[in-house]
Amino acid sequence: MSRLTRHPWLYWLLATGCWLLFSSCSLFDNTQLEQQRAEIARLKQQAEQLRQEADALQQQQQKDVNEREACNRAFRSFSAARKATKEEEAVDLYQEGLGLCPSDDVAHNELGELYMHLGRKAEAATEFEAALRLNPNFTRAQKNLDMVKK
Repeated sequence: MSRLTRHPWLYWLLATGCWLLFSSCSLFDNTQLEQQRAEIARLKQQAEQLRQEADALQQQQQKDVNEREACNRAFRSFSAARKATKEEEAVDLYQEGLGLCPSDDVAHNELGELYMHLGRKAEAATEFEAALRLNPNFTRAQKNLDMVKK
């Protein structure tokens, strides 16, 4: 007598196994595989975009650090310009500082005031306008510009 006839549950096990085998073939459906490939490609593209954004943020952060350091060096020039006894020396020091830190609206205004005192109205107006581009609400620079344009 064979094992199958002695153990009828083996027939059931074989039948169930065949059914499971055939039904699991749908797991290997190419449609699902293609969807997974598309999802992987999308995720790779998204990861690359995030990497590029992270690189851009890191570059901007380094640029900000460099600018802060340059402005810190420029403040020494601005301080020396305020203490200078010769007006032309003060102009040179302000220009040196603004070369390092062109985003200092106060220094632009102070250099404009120095130019105004020296009678160099066109240069004074240029500095007041630069201060106002950086800080449109800078009242003192606006008053100085109004005065120099009279």
